[in-house]
This record gives sequence, C-alpha cells and structure tokens, in this order.
Amino acid sequence: MASASWLFSPWKVLKLQVEGSKEQLQSFMDDVHRNPSVKVLEQEAGYKIKGGEVQPCVKCSIHHLPERRMSLIQIIRTNGQKIEFKMFDMVQGAISEGVKVLAGRLVDVFSVIKEEKAAFDLWRKLRETFDKQDGDS
Repeated sequence: MASASWLFSPWKVLKLQVEGSKEQLQSFMDDVHRNPSVKVLEQEAGYKIKGGEVQPCVKCSIHHLPERRMSLIQIIRTNGQKIEFKMFDMVQGAISEGVKVLAGRLVDVFSVIKEEKAAFDLWRKLRETFDKQDGDS
C-alpha cells in the first residue's frame, strides 16, 4: 500500500513523499499531475530502505491551488442562448476540431434542498406521532 506524508513549508509549498510499488507510484503521480488543484513544481524518483527492504519512492514539491478545482462552463447554443454552470474537477478532451467532451462533478443544490425537506417532513411526522403518544399516556 502506498503511503504519503505532507509537510508544510513557510513558502506555501507542500513537500510530498510517496512510497509503494512502482505501479502504485506511477498511478498516484499520474493522478497528481491530472489534478487541476495541484501544480507539481519538482519531482524526484528514488529508493528508500525501510525495514531492511529497498522500496521505490517519489519526492515532489507542489503548490496546492484549491480554487482551480472549480471551472465555470459556458455553453452557447445555436440560437445564441448562453448556459452557464460550475463544474468541479473538470477534465476535457477534444473529439474533433471544435468538438470537446467535458467530464467532472456537478452539485445539484435543488436536489439537496428537496432531500433535506423530505427528511425534515419525516422528522416532523415522527415528532407529532411521539408527542401524540405521550399525550395519550
């Protein structure tokens, strides 16, 4: 299993050391490089002796930029209408010239509100039932 340790420096640069198998390190570092909220400043691959065994490890310095996790997407329809929404952890790829595919996470605040309202209604009904039972006793 890969392990990671984060160290904060006074220059707001995070130092990261990751240990594990070569495959785990490669997969993890690929994810780090694709993450829009992380900018890798320097990376050094090497080995570490741990418990008498030689283990691959990677050390790197990164800037953590959480504000880059959210992207404002604007789609302009053929009739000129603009559609805007925010997407988290967005990645994009070009299928052909002028055609892009976007992938990421969206948060539907209206569904969250509806779920909270349903949970509140259930709580209120349960409270009324228990209050009624207490009044009957």
